[in-house]
Amino acid sequence: MLPHAAFLIGLGLLINVADTVPRYDVTTTCRKAVALAGGGPEGRSVDSCVAGEEEAHKDLDKQWAELPTGERTQCIWTVAVGGPPSYVELLVCLEMMRDSRTHHQEEETKAKQSSTKAGSPHNRGPS
Repeated sequence: MLPHAAFLIGLGLLINVADTVPRYDVTTTCRKAVALAGGGPEGRSVDSCVAGEEEAHKDLDKQWAELPTGERTQCIWTVAVGGPPSYVELLVCLEMMRDSRTHHQEEETKAKQSSTKAGSPHNRGPS
């Protein structure tokens, strides 16, 4: 019984995580990113990085409710791996998921259309 209860609690946490855009400390993320890049005159500043992160957060807020829950959850977990999380990375992940889903749907539609045309009496050839 106990493992079942733990599963249900964990499921509730996952659902709650995906219901809203996660909160990230973008200042820390940006400091680490700028330090990793080496800064420099051509490099990105912490302020410009934070501005980009805030813009990505606004974009996520606008579209979050329309995004499939599974994609949101997968991208949240993907972004959490490997370093400080980023709204820009989360947005890119979700865009790639959307593009992949759209491409898959287009391929399914083409396959259905091809099979429908192949079964048509006009495309069977001479009898």
